[in-house]
Amino acid sequence: MLRWLRWIGRAVTVLLLLVGAAIALVYTVTTLHIRQRYEFPDSPVRAATDSAAVARGRHLAEAISKCQECHGADLGGELWVDEPAFGRLAGVNLTSGRGGLRDYSDADFERAIRHGVGRDRQPLIFMPSEAFSAMSDEDLAVLIGYLRSLPPVDREMPGPKVGPVARALYLAGNFPLLPVKLIDHDSRPPAPPAGATVAYGQYLATIGGCRSCHGLALAGDANPDAPDITVGRLGGWTEEDLFRSLRRGMRPDGSVIDPEKMPWVASGRMTDEEIRAVWLYMRSVPPGAKKDG
Repeated sequence: MLRWLRWIGRAVTVLLLLVGAAIALVYTVTTLHIRQRYEFPDSPVRAATDSAAVARGRHLAEAISKCQECHGADLGGELWVDEPAFGRLAGVNLTSGRGGLRDYSDADFERAIRHGVGRDRQPLIFMPSEAFSAMSDEDLAVLIGYLRSLPPVDREMPGPKVGPVARALYLAGNFPLLPVKLIDHDSRPPAPPAGATVAYGQYLATIGGCRSCHGLALAGDANPDAPDITVGRLGGWTEEDLFRSLRRGMRPDGSVIDPEKMPWVASGRMTDEEIRAVWLYMRSVPPGAKKDG
């Protein structure tokens, strides 16, 4: 009996040592990634601040990019995850108030939005720049102009803390902790002209985060809460059904779409032309595809 107890004790000790070593390795590798510095040249994009541009920027922020989902209704920052095992993540204060981005230059905004890198040249945590990297110069200019027009909000948000679960998921490729790692920083295809076209729908789906949640080809392979929305699953849907789902949060069978899982309230603010473009893009994607085609 004593021999068995000693054997079990040694096995448990070895197991604990292995677990400890694995955790130490995860922390070492992820910390190196989190603290890595990136140098991107200043962008020539400058904020567009006339009234029409600011109005367009507000539409982009609220209906397309849905900035309020992470940064709060007033864009003054919001804490949305605070679990020790996972981490503490908060949308920063985007206004010029205390704790906000008053000192950000236009180039700093461009690096943050398109490249996922802060003023310190270190990666931003869970900033969806993998979607925004495709944003055109024109749309970026009006978005920055809108952010500069926001009323100042005095709100200091806590910095991010990344727990062991988020670190492990990141290394396993199941969590976009550092979007800077997901972006082709040297290539940005020209944005198509606005219109009810497949190309413009693809552009909107990208910068709107649809492809970030539903998968590169909308096939539901990126997030268990975001299903396949290609013809493989929604083949029986009509354009009117998509309008109803985004404007009223209802599926064709009358069931209600959970706004916590699908931000239809924000997406429903898209114009008719924009929704129609997204619909055309959705119908163009082969069912069950696993990468964008």
